[in-house]
Amino acid sequence: MLKKLSFFAAILYLTFLSSCNSKVKQEKQAEERLEQIEQLIIANDYNTAKLKIDTINLLFPRLVAKRKIAAAYKDTIIRRESARTLVYCDSILPIKQHVLDSIQKEFRFEKDETYQEFGNYVYKSQITEQNTNRNYLRCYVDENADLYLISNVTGNKIEHFAIQVSVNDLQAQTDTTNNPKGNFHNFTDGGTYWESLTFKNDDDNRISAFIAQHKSERIKVSLLGKKKISYYLSEQDKKAIAATYDLWIVKKTVKQLQKESEKATVRIGRIKLRYEN
Repeated sequence: MLKKLSFFAAILYLTFLSSCNSKVKQEKQAEERLEQIEQLIIANDYNTAKLKIDTINLLFPRLVAKRKIAAAYKDTIIRRESARTLVYCDSILPIKQHVLDSIQKEFRFEKDETYQEFGNYVYKSQITEQNTNRNYLRCYVDENADLYLISNVTGNKIEHFAIQVSVNDLQAQTDTTNNPKGNFHNFTDGGTYWESLTFKNDDDNRISAFIAQHKSERIKVSLLGKKKISYYLSEQDKKAIAATYDLWIVKKTVKQLQKESEKATVRIGRIKLRYEN
């Protein structure tokens, strides 16, 4: 009986020693990785440092103290990256905002406070009341930096579902599959028939960009539906759509810069609160 107890005691002792040796080995490996992370942070190689931080959490789940150090290093990286983002946004945002303000002078702001969450910036030559009885492409940008391209048709019931624009052999066309992305709407008022097809942002398959790029050339518009009609964009409409597209690009940039600045500020604030408590 005593021999059996001695045998089990020896096994437990050896297991204990093995466990201690394993922990010491893991502590050393984790420490080496932490030193590497520190050097990577000094070298501003934040992406590699973050990958190594993740490996510490995966490889050494029981080394709580080491993982806390790794977490502190990650906070340092986030704080530095966020500070760098703020510097960039603070330098670029005023420039882009100035460009945006200059472009918007050519637009009229329209908003129905009862029904609209976001108002619209409409190029002055494309104000609705001045363009009610013709077939044309209309474009506007809303306050949320969304672009809308609208094909308006008067008098002809073609129930169109796609738009094609072309210059010689070059062309751009919206989706013509069984699930087109355009929003179709039609109605009759006072005996006159109207229909419209609206595309939002990139759903127009870069038609707005095509028009902006080729605004100095003759652009043919073809509307595809139960019937097909074609016409050429007027100089006025080409100018309006190109200007609206430019407004959209700048407005998106301003919105993104503002969003990145806000996110960076929040991240820095959370880290400060964590260490103050």
